Amino acid sequence: MSGNACRIAVVGSINRDTICTPDGTRTESYGGILYSIAALDQIGSAEIFPVCNVGKDVEDAVRRLLGSWTSVRLDGVRFVPERNPHCFLTYDSGNRKRETLLGGVPALAIERLRPFLDCDAVCFNFITGMELELRTLRAFRRESRCLVLMDVHSLTLGIDSRRCRFFRMPPGWEAWLACANIVQLNEHEAGLLAGAPLRSVAATGEFGERVLGPETRALLITRGEEGADSVVRNPKGGIEVQHYPARPADVPVDETGCGDAFLMGFTWSFLKTGSVPAACRFANRIAGAACCLRGIEQMARIGDYLK
Repeated sequence: MSGNACRIAVVGSINRDTICTPDGTRTESYGGILYSIAALDQIGSAEIFPVCNVGKDVEDAVRRLLGSWTSVRLDGVRFVPERNPHCFLTYDSGNRKRETLLGGVPALAIERLRPFLDCDAVCFNFITGMELELRTLRAFRRESRCLVLMDVHSLTLGIDSRRCRFFRMPPGWEAWLACANIVQLNEHEAGLLAGAPLRSVAATGEFGERVLGPETRALLITRGEEGADSVVRNPKGGIEVQHYPARPADVPVDETGCGDAFLMGFTWSFLKTGSVPAACRFANRIAGAACCLRGIEQMARIGDYLK
């Protein structure tokens, strides 16, 4: 790492969010990689480089939000004429999510990613799933030597004629995942790619065997209130699955952004320790705090749970 501060780029989208939770609360906010940035800003010493296209219709609000974090550098942010993504999220009492996405900005080209080849880590967080093409990601992978992390997330979502998102098997998903050193999915997304729910250590390990490869060192599966799993190869080449119980910091109120917070906690800790178990335990602390906060505005309180 360069100096004492990690240099971390976060590639994704900044969404407008309308969030409706089971208690009847409706929150108008901004989200996407802002959850990642807000969490990372509170975790420790880091220079944060968002890499994204943002619609001119939300420029003032996004500039104000990004400007509130002294650790954020705007080198990778570009404001474009298209309307910014606006995501409508509705959670039912079983924490199932219905998602509709309006608007949309152009995909990122490799030229936009090259300035960040020398970062300590680059996190590809697929908020819309349309941030960049596979050929762009492959080009970045060929040219970079940094730690590459991926939250698969909305790569698993299609979009219908009414702009409603739906789960589907991403075409060529193995090629996407093979570009990352660390791959993160939630348990639903992992089960979709595996072809069956991952309800046992054996099933999780078998899926990990498919994902781990020459570049991919670890698979992370987040399981909500049950915690998270890591899948790695041991020194003898076998598969090891380890479970990390959740660590809620208070009464959970909103799970939006918890996966983003988990990935940032993992990234920062892994850069410091080089240990997957240590990074997963720290990531659980960050995600546990995030689920007790509502909306991007409250994410600044994550730091209170780390004292």
